[in-house]
Amino acid sequence: MVAPKSSNADACLPRVAVALQADVATNVVELPDTSIGFKVKRAIFTGKAFAQAELKSSKNILVLRKNAIGAKESGKPVNVETIQVTLNSSPVKTKEIHKSSGDVLLSEAEIVVSGGRGLKGPENWGIVEDLAKTLHAATACSKPVSDMDWRPHHEHVGQTGVKVSPNLYIAVGISGAIQHLAGVNSSRCIVVINKDSEAPFFKSADYGIVGDAFEVLPKLNVALKKVL
Repeated sequence: MVAPKSSNADACLPRVAVALQADVATNVVELPDTSIGFKVKRAIFTGKAFAQAELKSSKNILVLRKNAIGAKESGKPVNVETIQVTLNSSPVKTKEIHKSSGDVLLSEAEIVVSGGRGLKGPENWGIVEDLAKTLHAATACSKPVSDMDWRPHHEHVGQTGVKVSPNLYIAVGISGAIQHLAGVNSSRCIVVINKDSEAPFFKSADYGIVGDAFEVLPKLNVALKKVL
């Protein structure tokens, strides 16, 4: 069984593994090597290192790290099988959960707009929220921002905060400390906006804009609204 890493996978797959008596490998970053046994490459230490794990069960569950393995067209035909599943209703319990609407869950977001101390204060966070609303993105922040109570702590992204793997991560006014990079380095595309051209974050960015966030973000938001 193969599944992408998510909050649902973290909650459900351990139970599935116990029921199936299967081995589990999480944070998988490559397809398994089956030439000798069943070995998979896993990211460890927040992506700073990798480990080879050998699964010895006849049933295996692989939890893929987000954006680690891209889709590839093989050209081979695919057989679709229809499976009838029957559940015994007696041990099944349900619970109704009401999820808040309007906000995008940070850990599941495809796009994240994140702000740092370069925004100078919580009163200026509107430009980040406006851009996030246009992109249907989640908002996040660096650790110093949450420590100063500019933003809630559940928005803190980094080694000691939330780890994110969006398709697009936009960092605004964030210098790019190694602790912050540890929480975002699996993002597919990183865009950095900072008026300091020497900010370390530019070295890890796919795209960079050297400029004042208070000028760049409103113009970027206007341009995006025209095409989205």
